[in-house]
Amino acid sequence: MSKLTSTDFTADAKALNRVSSVRYIKLGKAGGWEAECLKLGIVRYGFNSRASKMIALSKSGKWSELTQAFLAAGLEKGVATRFTNESRHFFEDDGSTLWITFMGQILYWGFVTREPPLPHEDGNGVWRRLRGGWKCTDIKSERLTKDVLSGALTQLASYRGTSCQVRASEYVIKRLKGIKTPEVEQALAAREAMRRAIVPLLRLLGPKDFELLVELVFGASGYRRVGVVGGVQKTIDLDLELPVTGERAFVQIKSKTSQAELARYVEQIEDHYDQMFFVFHTGAVTTDDARVRVIGPDDLARLVVDAGLSDWLIRKVS
Repeated sequence: MSKLTSTDFTADAKALNRVSSVRYIKLGKAGGWEAECLKLGIVRYGFNSRASKMIALSKSGKWSELTQAFLAAGLEKGVATRFTNESRHFFEDDGSTLWITFMGQILYWGFVTREPPLPHEDGNGVWRRLRGGWKCTDIKSERLTKDVLSGALTQLASYRGTSCQVRASEYVIKRLKGIKTPEVEQALAAREAMRRAIVPLLRLLGPKDFELLVELVFGASGYRRVGVVGGVQKTIDLDLELPVTGERAFVQIKSKTSQAELARYVEQIEDHYDQMFFVFHTGAVTTDDARVRVIGPDDLARLVVDAGLSDWLIRKVS
């Protein structure tokens, strides 16, 4: 897949304002063309369109004759008409059709260039180049995984045909623009308000309760404590293991901290640990050490909300 630039997304943002239609396309039987299309930034189309007669009729726009050719090949009238219509959409697209497809759990999208379809070298169908390749994020850079998309759209992944008009086209265009429904926007705003409200509450906790909260957050993330909390281990507040992978991590918890304090702890990282987490609620520290993950008040507040610990925190400081 080609590297995308801000220019690509600017062009597509404009294109999303003048979409003529939204079409889903399956890239080969059982997704057999997906890897090639993703790597080369192309979209492939079959229906025997590579055959000299079929491609000649399609390129010249002789659609009634194409239908007759499909009928002569033994297709039923309804199927022949559908194949012709789908071929027409593919060949006549002037770049205003939004093409979407699912590869695994991810939605990809793009617009073709004005270059005409070309026969594929493997003799199976034709292809067209996509402007800037396939995209898998909206124009605000949010990844388009199935879990953040409406079921009205994700159900297309089970479509058995090759290409079809997308009924939820308005939803698709808004989603690619990064526009969510008013209900979703309201919920996101409420969650963000809760996250902001959590930050000052963290600073009301005493040291022991703050350590306990951090332990609960890591427990909700799948980590299991295997060592003591605090005590005589000066560089370790939590000794953790991730059971699924066996990864070992330790957590250093500070209410207030500084860059110099973080540096002292980094110098003491023991080799048998895969990761160090440095958690605090007051201060400002950063690191470029790949072994260290800094979790400040904003990140911790988000984790508290995600772990469902907001009520626990509110009760503790009430």
